[in-house]
Amino acid sequence: MFRPLQAGEPTRLGDYRIVGGLGEGGQGVVYLAEHPSGERVAIKMLHARLAVRSEARERFLREVDAAMRVAAFCTARVLDVAVDGDRPYIVSEFIDGPSLEDSVREHGPRSGGALDRIAVSTATALAAIHRAGVVHRDFKPSNVLLGSDGPRVIDFGIARAVDMTVTGGGSVGTPAYMAPEVIHGEPAQPASDVFSWAVTVGFAATGRPSFGQDTMPAVMYRILNAEPDLYGVPEPLRALLTRCLAKAPQERPTAAEVLHFLLGHDRGEPAAGGGSGSGTHPAAAPPTAAMPGWTPSPGMTPPGSPLGTPPGSPLGSPPGSPLGSPLGSPSGTPPPAGAPSFGTPSPDASPYGGSPDVLTTGSGRKRSRLVVVGAAASVAVLVSVIVVALRGGTSRPPSSSTPPAATATATTAVTTDTPPPAAARPYGTKLAKISLGGEVNSIAISKYGDDRVVVAGGTKGVARVWKLGARPTEVTELAELENIGGEQTGAAVDVGEVDGQAATFRRLQNGGVVVSAAQGNAPLGPTYKGHRDMVYTIATAHVSGKTLMVSGDQAGGVHVWDPKTGKDTGRQPKTTGGDPIFGVATGTMDGHPFAVTASADDTARVWNLETGALGATFRGHTADVFAVATTDMDGKPVGITGGADQQVRVWDLGSGQEVESFSGHNAEVAALAVGRVKGRAVVASGGFDGTVRVWDLRDGKQVGDPLKVPAGRVYSVAIAEDRGETWLAAGDVKGNVTVWSLGPASP
Repeated sequence: MFRPLQAGEPTRLGDYRIVGGLGEGGQGVVYLAEHPSGERVAIKMLHARLAVRSEARERFLREVDAAMRVAAFCTARVLDVAVDGDRPYIVSEFIDGPSLEDSVREHGPRSGGALDRIAVSTATALAAIHRAGVVHRDFKPSNVLLGSDGPRVIDFGIARAVDMTVTGGGSVGTPAYMAPEVIHGEPAQPASDVFSWAVTVGFAATGRPSFGQDTMPAVMYRILNAEPDLYGVPEPLRALLTRCLAKAPQERPTAAEVLHFLLGHDRGEPAAGGGSGSGTHPAAAPPTAAMPGWTPSPGMTPPGSPLGTPPGSPLGSPPGSPLGSPLGSPSGTPPPAGAPSFGTPSPDASPYGGSPDVLTTGSGRKRSRLVVVGAAASVAVLVSVIVVALRGGTSRPPSSSTPPAATATATTAVTTDTPPPAAARPYGTKLAKISLGGEVNSIAISKYGDDRVVVAGGTKGVARVWKLGARPTEVTELAELENIGGEQTGAAVDVGEVDGQAATFRRLQNGGVVVSAAQGNAPLGPTYKGHRDMVYTIATAHVSGKTLMVSGDQAGGVHVWDPKTGKDTGRQPKTTGGDPIFGVATGTMDGHPFAVTASADDTARVWNLETGALGATFRGHTADVFAVATTDMDGKPVGITGGADQQVRVWDLGSGQEVESFSGHNAEVAALAVGRVKGRAVVASGGFDGTVRVWDLRDGKQVGDPLKVPAGRVYSVAIAEDRGETWLAAGDVKGNVTVWSLGPASP
């Protein structure tokens, strides 16, 4: 039930004796403790980074003091709040039972009276919370505990307190359960809690959040633009949840009205009240109505990955690695068979409206609208991996060891713009467009048997092997592999290379990772279980002659581990946790292996993979950093990062000082890849504006015109050389992999 205390953890806080650890997340560590009276309590001790200033700690104490006034109706009461040194902690009633999230994952969705009890109890708790003048701000299944006396809501008011401590304002919450206005950057209000309550109850009824459960940005986009997926929710509860999930807060009923309806006092349509709980309510618009003033604008489009990744989160790979390009971000989730579709938004639609790609806090510091403290969006998707062989390689059918799902198929026609010349084609010549379906969340360059290939992750539940023919009008499918057997076969997949061969990295909902060879689809070792939170990003590294994995999670943790043993290897990076890790790239500097992580706290950090020590920190971005890559420039290792501030920045890995920055994208930069064009080092950046731009690292100029993808949002990019020609591949939101020539690799 609880874990033993580890070295360095407190054994006593105030009057309370610490018994053991209950859990850990982005906000802090939760302990089981005992009062001298014998009463057992739960104590949440916040991370040190959350209260570094005295005024921040005072704000925190005031916010939690308000939460202590909430009546004990179906809630876990807040008993005390104090500070131990510089670390605030919160004492609350201990509820001995699993969370709603864990219970549904283990035993399945609720129905009948069990579902009704969850809906009524949580609505009762929410009404009590609002009556005390408190907004929960992070209502979700993991904050509903199933005690012996019924469901109890926890952590009310704490998200607000933590947010005030960190920034003095802004948005806190978990992406899959956030209301549209909170994603839009507005302060949370009671109506925001009602929206989150509806997604939570929908999860209890169906086992899935109402707007998907893949990457943070993709889920946020659906919340703002698509209808909820309530397939499987019985009536009349479904009608109630539909009204609670209205895009505009004023069109939702209050928590008190929700409870009134659930108790059978009004089986007509619940009134819309905007969460105020008083006054007359305007007639509610249909749930599909657009939100007033929130018309999406061209150029602002949702990202593909933490996260994961959500964002998820684009993954970077260093040019010195076998991949030489970033791996991209997690993919989306199709509804189950027979379920209503989320809908396909316009390629140019904005998830935020206008051009609000960043927020400005009271201090004037810009923050991405995608920043989420303590985000824990789960990912459970069917993923396909398409493997595109580069022309000129030796092709052969799958070996006899290929699973029965493998098939050889005929040549398939693909879209192409020009006939193939004998030599390297001019910059920007489109060689092929292959339609996968689903979101292409990652691309890498690797080997599949004897063929050199492009590996890309999508959302079709299979793996495919393709070879581009001598003529770009032909593509031959070499094999199709279904993701069969093993733990959570529908989990999100990233792609890369292990020991010179293409590999897949399945990221499980519980923080586990399964690494498998692409050819044969067999796991290389046991499931890695070192993360306590959802993994958003993975890359390979070479340390002491071994291929290891470096992975980052939604709570800011970074681990280094062996894919063949499933165990941590060597000294682990000494992270403090907190903000999600969206991307990672690896390489060597002065003969020592390192990793660079891209984070939601607007920074990129360098880690020594031999000692776990933190090196330079790059602070040049003004919003979330989504993508990272590394290369050498004039013999000096540099990091390249891109993110929500729409900039590509080049910086010295040793000092953390910016060397150059590139402007051109008019939306977030989601993916990066490095390579050569005419003998010069270049970086390709893919953006949510639907373009891929190629930059000369030496002079900072853009090489040629921007390359445009068909679907309007670039999620992943990769660069490779083939027979003296440089190729660029990009994956987009609608499952297209587009391949261009960038011209000759050498002068």
